[in-house]
Amino acid sequence: MGIREIDPNTPRTLENYVGDADGFLEILFERHPMFHYEREGRLVGQYRISDRMEEFVEMNSGPKFAKKKGLERAAITYRLGMESILDYPNKFVGPDKCGECHPAQYEQWERSRHAKSVRFPEQMLEVDGDLKRPLYGSSASILPLGIQEDDIYAVIGTPRTKYGFIDRWLVRGTYHVQDGNLSDLSGKMVAGGNQFSRVWAQHITPETAKKIAEFSPGFPTKMEDFGRSQSTVWGTNSYGANYAKSMAFQPASSYCEVCHSFKFDFKSRQEFFDAIGDKDMLREHTISRGISCEECHGAGAHLYGARGAGMPSNCERCHQRFAFHEDEAEPNPRKPFNAYFKSSCPSCGTEGAQMYSSLHYDKGMRCTTCHDPHEVTANDWRDEYTLVGLKQTCQDCHPTQTEFFAEMGGAHSKDNCTGCHMPVMMSCENFAAVQNPDKGGFDNVRTSHIWKIDVSKDRKSINPPAGKDRDPMNVKGWRFDRDENGRFFVDLMWSCGRTTWADPNLVKPGASGCHSPIQSTLPKDLHFTDQAMIYEKVMEWQTPVKNGYEEIKKGLKEVNKAIANNVSLDVDKKSQAIFLAKEANEVKKKLEKDGGWGIHGPQYSKKIVDEALVYLEQAKNILGIK
Repeated sequence: MGIREIDPNTPRTLENYVGDADGFLEILFERHPMFHYEREGRLVGQYRISDRMEEFVEMNSGPKFAKKKGLERAAITYRLGMESILDYPNKFVGPDKCGECHPAQYEQWERSRHAKSVRFPEQMLEVDGDLKRPLYGSSASILPLGIQEDDIYAVIGTPRTKYGFIDRWLVRGTYHVQDGNLSDLSGKMVAGGNQFSRVWAQHITPETAKKIAEFSPGFPTKMEDFGRSQSTVWGTNSYGANYAKSMAFQPASSYCEVCHSFKFDFKSRQEFFDAIGDKDMLREHTISRGISCEECHGAGAHLYGARGAGMPSNCERCHQRFAFHEDEAEPNPRKPFNAYFKSSCPSCGTEGAQMYSSLHYDKGMRCTTCHDPHEVTANDWRDEYTLVGLKQTCQDCHPTQTEFFAEMGGAHSKDNCTGCHMPVMMSCENFAAVQNPDKGGFDNVRTSHIWKIDVSKDRKSINPPAGKDRDPMNVKGWRFDRDENGRFFVDLMWSCGRTTWADPNLVKPGASGCHSPIQSTLPKDLHFTDQAMIYEKVMEWQTPVKNGYEEIKKGLKEVNKAIANNVSLDVDKKSQAIFLAKEANEVKKKLEKDGGWGIHGPQYSKKIVDEALVYLEQAKNILGIK
């Protein structure tokens, strides 16, 4: 095994990046306990080696795209970081050094979930450092069966969604141990049963599961119903694994460090290799954890002698995860990429992939147009929902819609634009058992970035491959549908009737639960269990406004024609007719610019429609139109 040190003078391509992990894999094959359990016949479930080639080249039709474009290879789903945990010597200084000169940004970052996405046991404040404490009234704990604090390097995740672990050999924990402990290599190592899920532990209890099953047929109500995601403990699921059947053997350098980053200050790769398996040595040499300053600004950033400066990386590294389908070029040849799906809902980290196919993106909007990148969590990071620090809101660019909404009245007047246009519909899990896009649920934890709502009785945002059943458990290959302009859209079920426990519009204090059949506090007839119910309600608002709009168009045509043809009309009457027609036309343009046809303010929309029709009636009287 050769020990390669990084050459700072030679650009590293994707090929170099992928091949660079081979030495690390050799160390793991030699030391990781999974292979000890295998040799002794105490490994339950088959493992596959999930290396950088699989994650960064082979995933989501990377080879197909590369062949189509004449490239040697292509990374479709993951944007690689500038430097890896395998690169030595490096020039990282750590976020605390950045904070010495940038205290305001450091303070914003330090209380964000970016800073909490990788933590050591003693930093787990929500459980006072006790990783085996059951959470949220369940029997599930942060660490699964047979895995103790001394077995891990760090915990991945926050109380908003889930917890996983990276073991002390820096391999993603896709397993648990039954009838023993990993520490002394006793018992059986079993695939899956490895990840704590807040949604499952706290909210999708057996009682809630039965309620969901009433309107979402096939929803699991018993542990064995959860299929590959099941476990031995309600609230713990199988992630990166099929329970007791298969699992990924995945070094952190192949997946975790892309988004749940950490860096070491070892002086050489040999020093790093020597520490593999020694949690104390690894933690002692950890110079940064989570999405910290240098992940975007580069090692040492702008400091003299550093390797960073500028923005070697940005939000899209973790939040623009694509999938390539050859037929995507048909509806929109400029946007031949869909978002990455794990099961039947879009994966976490696909916000940028969704935005890429939006009109907002084509008009120049990017992540930092709205977001403050340092304040990605403006509320308490312990909450199960996120409120972000924003530089701009919808109202700053959409004054007409804001005017309609301000006049809304009723229950919706307490909501905001994102409540309907940016529903939480992305999943952090590969958790097909509890995903049902047709019903707008149920393990969704990330906000969508599509914005455009499609008002249709049956057209769905998310669909399986053509000709396949709409069965989230057994059908793979789901993706976002496109409208007539080749853009993604939000369907009415997701916009109005979704069920999720990570959406502030549904769960923050004072929220109504919208129209979720499980969470809504509204009258029973406003609990929507399918899209057709929502469509009928929307039509009650839109139909009179649309009909009125058509009357306005027709009336304007008549009035303008009469004004042009009636040359004998005296000036006073003509000026009155012109003024009234102009006022009616302003209403027409306002309705067009709003585009909601009553949705953003049904009473206000109908009111101005009626006003425009009165203007036109008066103009017709003046002009003598019968």
